[in-house]
Amino acid sequence: MASPFQHIRFHVAEQSTSDLENMGISTPSLRGVGRTVSAEAPESFNNDEAAARYHLNAVLTRDARPRMRSFTSPERAEVVPDFRFIGSEDVPQTRTKIARMSQAPNAIPIFGSAAVVEMDRDRALISVDAEVAEVTGVSSLAGISPADALSSIAKLTSQSFKDLQKTMEAAKLSYELTYYHDDSKDRWHLAYFFKRVAAAPPDLLDRGETRGHGFGKSPRELTPLVNFLIDAHDGTILFYYSANPLLIPSKCTGTDEDGLNQEFWGVSNSGSFEMHDPLRSIKTFDMAGQDIETAIFPAKIIANGSSTFNTQQAAVSAHVNARRVYDFYNSVLLRRSIDNKGIDLISAVNCIYKRDRPGPEWFNAVWWDGKMWYGQSMEGGRLVSFSRYLDVIAHELTHGVTETTANLVYKNESGALNESFSDIFGIIIKNWYLTPPQDRIDTSKWNWEIGEKLGENGLPLRDMRDPTRTHDPDHMRNYVTTTKDSGGVHTNSNIHNKAAYNVLTAQNQQGVQMFTPEEVATLYYLALLRLNSLATFSKTLQALIDVANTYYAGNPTECGANIQAIRHAYGKVGIS
Repeated sequence: MASPFQHIRFHVAEQSTSDLENMGISTPSLRGVGRTVSAEAPESFNNDEAAARYHLNAVLTRDARPRMRSFTSPERAEVVPDFRFIGSEDVPQTRTKIARMSQAPNAIPIFGSAAVVEMDRDRALISVDAEVAEVTGVSSLAGISPADALSSIAKLTSQSFKDLQKTMEAAKLSYELTYYHDDSKDRWHLAYFFKRVAAAPPDLLDRGETRGHGFGKSPRELTPLVNFLIDAHDGTILFYYSANPLLIPSKCTGTDEDGLNQEFWGVSNSGSFEMHDPLRSIKTFDMAGQDIETAIFPAKIIANGSSTFNTQQAAVSAHVNARRVYDFYNSVLLRRSIDNKGIDLISAVNCIYKRDRPGPEWFNAVWWDGKMWYGQSMEGGRLVSFSRYLDVIAHELTHGVTETTANLVYKNESGALNESFSDIFGIIIKNWYLTPPQDRIDTSKWNWEIGEKLGENGLPLRDMRDPTRTHDPDHMRNYVTTTKDSGGVHTNSNIHNKAAYNVLTAQNQQGVQMFTPEEVATLYYLALLRLNSLATFSKTLQALIDVANTYYAGNPTECGANIQAIRHAYGKVGIS
């Protein structure tokens, strides 16, 4: 069944001078990353929202499809009725800014809709990428109460309605109305959208079918927070998916899980030294073998009598690897921590999860409840923490980045894309820090395994260079349709992983690597900022092309060659 959404895409670099003049935009002179983009806005704007609405209206108006013009407001172009402004953020890499909106007819948002407007520093238009739809055949007035809708969730999850209601009230959770399209029946619904409900349907409760990031289970699988859409007229469950993806510093040293001496920042406090990096708001705690689901989280950060931490290997690895991920996002991608707002990056080592196994082993590392939790396995007579795996840590923390940007729905193709972005940055960050400096730029010398030796029979969890090693697909013709693992998110992600591998290793006709790892990381990060929550592999390809048009605009020849290389990389796995 065809999607009800229609795609709108516009980039000034692809427009003729006459087309831009007809829109009231002067001829652009895009000069590439780090330089001013001189496409001028038709008028001066006092804020990002007003500018974004004006530009979106201009692009919709020029679209020849009649339905597009119905979304515009000729009398008040700054309004663009039925679009809700979400927010804007600066993109330092291109010196542009991105404004996000969602379609909301009758003040009710459409699930999966998005409009991303890219502007220069003077709020002149650069690009627009949007998914819009016309809602038909459904009343905007709810026919049942929110309590009736919640009772449907309680029944599906075998929960007591009163207990579920109390849990939601305690967590201060609420709901909103949204329009949802059932593609299988080509029908619109008015739905109650409940977010982060601590109750899961049976198929989301892990029974060994989820291929995650370790051998063990975690609360994210066994008691996941779930988003539900419930028909607001008859209480039918329409769709659901997992919601889970300053002090003065002191220099400290310590031995990590691999026996290597590491330097890191802590703070001196009353004669002791704490694992608290105040420059990055990184804090590391010790669960001391307690259950992460039932134990009270430690009140005190890990501390030592001196600045040398030689008996806390798990904590040293967690602290150092969290810093590496933070530094990569901060220095390469110019992002302030996971949420781009400087959130505390909290790690907890020596964790167990009794619902998986009694301990002291717990074969997992997971981003859950806004923190990183590390289990451990017995190796050579001692417990070794999963905090040693930088790629797994970068993967998990990237779920937090995705959650606070595109917020990709964790199911089916968008869920596979969610996993793939985490794998891509996991691999890039691992090789950025662990590959010898002289080989860092040369991707032919990289290690492409994610979770090395953590899979079955000593294999990795995934291999970006050759997904078939772990019996995963590497082409769209082998895309797996299943209800397991949230629609095969850990399986189908490998198709997009292979496409990213092709980009990272792309060569020109002379056999020279075309992209640096820093360039690829930037392209994928900026593409992530542009995606909507139901994005597909194809939409990601288009977002990469849009980003490249701006990023390489100063050199048209290079820009064209690089875009062609990206298309080819994706075409090799059947994505167009």
